[in-house]
Amino acid sequence: MKFQKIALMALVSIVMLVFTGCSKGPKPDEIDADKDLKCTRNGAPAPEWVCKNVVGDAMQTAVGHSDYSRIGDNFMLQEATASGQKAMQKVVENYVEDGLRSFSRKIGGKVATLTDDMTSTIASDVSTSKLEDYKQIKLWQNPSDSSIEVLMAIQNKNINKDVRQELLLALKKDNIAYKEYQENDGEDILDDLLPLK
Repeated sequence: MKFQKIALMALVSIVMLVFTGCSKGPKPDEIDADKDLKCTRNGAPAPEWVCKNVVGDAMQTAVGHSDYSRIGDNFMLQEATASGQKAMQKVVENYVEDGLRSFSRKIGGKVATLTDDMTSTIASDVSTSKLEDYKQIKLWQNPSDSSIEVLMAIQNKNINKDVRQELLLALKKDNIAYKEYQENDGEDILDDLLPLK
């Protein structure tokens, strides 16, 4: 039985390396997540990131989950990754909405009105378009029930780039709003709220 668990963990690790190594897009920054087992999931000691969202300075994260399946580890990993991507979409949507609302409050005027009108659309578009860029950076298999947890992440700068492009495209379509954006140092405000570095 122990040999099967060891073989299972080795297989999951190899599959994870293949998925991570073959994925396109930028690598997320390292997260200083505790490796110590500081929480409990279904009766088993688990890494802290499994029980709560890990907050990285320059990235957004979410946890995906898959219950045990007789179909196999690869299927479970795909299910956990899909669950993590869905959770990441919501996290990224909230991040974009918060950033655009802050921008709107700081800049004011017609730019603020236009930004407020587009916030939900931009947040939804960006969170969906970034689906392939959400990277699985950690994996944990529960020894008590064989479920899988994955930690997904994306760098803020990759989100911010797309948000700024969509916002500027919309502002440039309205000459008055774009002029107001330039006069009120809109780019500096965006650099503070949605940095590209």
